[in-house]
Amino acid sequence: MKQTTTQRFIFLALMALLALFAGCKGESPTAPPPITGTSGGGSGSGTGGGTQPPVGANIVLTATTLAPFTSSTSTITATVTVNNAPVANGTAVEFATTTVNANFTDTADAPQTLIRTTTAGVAKVTVTSATAGPVVVTATVNNVTKSITLTFQDPVVPPVPPSTAPTIAAITPNTGLPTGNQSVVITGTNFRTPVRVLFDPGSGQPAKEAFATSVTPTSITVNTPSFDLGVSQQLIVAITVIVEAGAPTEQRVTKAAFFTYTAPVLTPVVRSVSPNSGPIDGGTRLTITGDAFESPVQVFFGSAQAQVLGVLFHTIDVLSPTARDTNPNGSGAKTGPVDIRVVNVNSNKSVVFADGFRYVNKAQITAITPDQGPFTGGTRFKIDGTGFNDPVTVYLNGIAASVISANASEIVGISNGIALAGCADSSGPIIVTNVDNGDSATAPTPWIYRVLKPAIVAVTGAAPTPGSTVFVTVANAVGIPRIEIGGLGSPVNAQTPNADGSTTFTVTVPPTLKFDTQACSGGGSALIPTAFDVTYTSLTTTCTDTLKKGLTIVPPVGPIFSLIGAVTPFQGNITPGVPPTVAVSPDSETVTIVNTGNTSALTVNSITLTPVGGTGCSRFAVLSSQLPPTSLLQCESLPLTIKYNAPTIPTGVTPDVCTVTINTNAGNKSFTLNGASQ
Repeated sequence: MKQTTTQRFIFLALMALLALFAGCKGESPTAPPPITGTSGGGSGSGTGGGTQPPVGANIVLTATTLAPFTSSTSTITATVTVNNAPVANGTAVEFATTTVNANFTDTADAPQTLIRTTTAGVAKVTVTSATAGPVVVTATVNNVTKSITLTFQDPVVPPVPPSTAPTIAAITPNTGLPTGNQSVVITGTNFRTPVRVLFDPGSGQPAKEAFATSVTPTSITVNTPSFDLGVSQQLIVAITVIVEAGAPTEQRVTKAAFFTYTAPVLTPVVRSVSPNSGPIDGGTRLTITGDAFESPVQVFFGSAQAQVLGVLFHTIDVLSPTARDTNPNGSGAKTGPVDIRVVNVNSNKSVVFADGFRYVNKAQITAITPDQGPFTGGTRFKIDGTGFNDPVTVYLNGIAASVISANASEIVGISNGIALAGCADSSGPIIVTNVDNGDSATAPTPWIYRVLKPAIVAVTGAAPTPGSTVFVTVANAVGIPRIEIGGLGSPVNAQTPNADGSTTFTVTVPPTLKFDTQACSGGGSALIPTAFDVTYTSLTTTCTDTLKKGLTIVPPVGPIFSLIGAVTPFQGNITPGVPPTVAVSPDSETVTIVNTGNTSALTVNSITLTPVGGTGCSRFAVLSSQLPPTSLLQCESLPLTIKYNAPTIPTGVTPDVCTVTINTNAGNKSFTLNGASQ
């Protein structure tokens, strides 16, 4: 334990006095001073402290048991004294055992060496061993060692005395007539006289005792008692054997449902058939359940006799015949119900179980891989199932497929194409038919003829204009194509299949597209590049796809001459007065020349006036700030004013009529002006 400063001072003072006393006596100490540290009780604790062990101590070892069972424990007690007095508390005692599989259980690690300290001269340890045999335990205090031997032994299990209770193993035979007096042998064990054997029918009926004719420890021979079966054809009874009957040591054993009484003449009864259906080729193993079946029996499915595999009183196991043999002429319906007739041959008694078995199609389809393909056909498929008889036919959605190979469990074929009514998938049943017997099977899932929907992948062309060539690439293009640009049909000049499965069509841009326009300040509107929808349609499948604004087309290159403005004849109004005169109003007409074309300039080359009537064009004059030749870019305009220089015209004078012609590089336009009117 930890020392305080005062304790250490006292300890050092005592050591000094002891040294002084030893010097005065001229002697040396015979033992070192006590060692301070951790001390323990009788069971001991700690290994590094305690009181210095004395020399020449006396050790006495005792054990709670010297002959413990394996895996149990024994506690060793070491009593240590010096001069018949207990050693000081905290004296270290070292315990050890060198026996393999033996160890101390005082700590978690279960060592074979352990140090304990004394309390009142006593230290203890607990020993265990997993195996039988001697275990030597030693205790050492300084220079003294003592040992004790423990003898571990396995527990002894006393033998179980043999049973004297009787047992029943078998009875031979296990059936008999209700008249009784039939000799049967019961075998078993521990049969001892006097013996009684009871036949117990149960159901409230009294048991009857059989007469024992012979008894050995392993067999009893008895004559069966008689029973009245009444209307029943069978009675099952339990057997009870009583040994040492009537004695205090009497014992008994019972076997339920151990012996069966049957009527001498049996009329069979059928209650059920399992399974109650099977394929038309026969060979189905089934069990007929009922009563009063007696070997030999005959079983008929319609007119065909079945193979009998086994007969018991309540059951008959048979194999079904083929369906075609069930009719008297050996043919007829291949599927459907048939009657089952059971005949007990010895008694010639029979029973008919109406519609007891149903013949079903033999063929079955369990899977088809894949179960779909393009409507054009050419898909290789595999049908898995049972009951296929080569040759077979395979119909996919009503379309006959080409059969490559067929065996009892697998059919391989290739689909053929189907005519479509529209752009939609078509599905229908998958039917396999055996040609030899007409047996057919329908797959659990339908066959789907897929119609792959087209998709326009790209539309390309270098600055296309009306009449130029562009390229339309379509995925899933099938059949006869139709391509429209801006709602107008575009001639398809060529089509090229691509490595990725798409198709590129070479088409001509329609020449009569309706372009978007922009308003010109001088009037009218000019054509501008326009994005048009591109549509692909398969005339074979009616499937279509439209790429909105998929192609931008440039309007025709070149100027377009547009003439804007009213070009009506000048009007003359009669003014009251004498002589009457005509005032020309308005006295001028203005028109506007506009280039509504694309990219190229419109050149106004000349303006000509051609007389038509009256004084012709002498009274007309063209007024313009830009007289020809003049060049106009897109949407640029040139206003032209034609003035009439005759303010009044006498009544009855012939009007002045003049034709004005504007000549441009995009063509000529003319209009006529009437200088006066009555």
